[in-house]
Amino acid sequence: MRRTAMHEKRLPDAELEVMKALWDAGQPLTRTQLETRLAGHNWASTTLLALLARLEAKGCVSRSRQGRGYLYSAALSRREYLPVESRSALSRLFEGSAKNLIAAMAESDALSDRDIDELEAYLARLKAGRGGAHQD
Repeated sequence: MRRTAMHEKRLPDAELEVMKALWDAGQPLTRTQLETRLAGHNWASTTLLALLARLEAKGCVSRSRQGRGYLYSAALSRREYLPVESRSALSRLFEGSAKNLIAAMAESDALSDRDIDELEAYLARLKAGRGGAHQD
């Protein structure tokens, strides 16, 4: 898996919206197709092109020539990016504490009994995968 400095930092919201459109498409898109998918943002074509250029410079987007234009595709997968976004949200909103995240969800009744059972099973598998060693 290719690593760049970008993978360590959260993308700005506008760039993330472009990436989400590319991830959801699952195939390369033209600028016009991207504009259609991102129509709710009311961005000028030049704004979208600037966002694409920044994402390409960061290694997140690749482009290939098609006729007089380009096809854009995600060079960074959603799966590769998700840990960056998760760490950022955990840090910004929950003081870096997974316990604080779960506590906030529990206090707002966002966790069903099934959710709690799934979390418990997942944590048990995670702990077993680390050799059962206590991790603080």
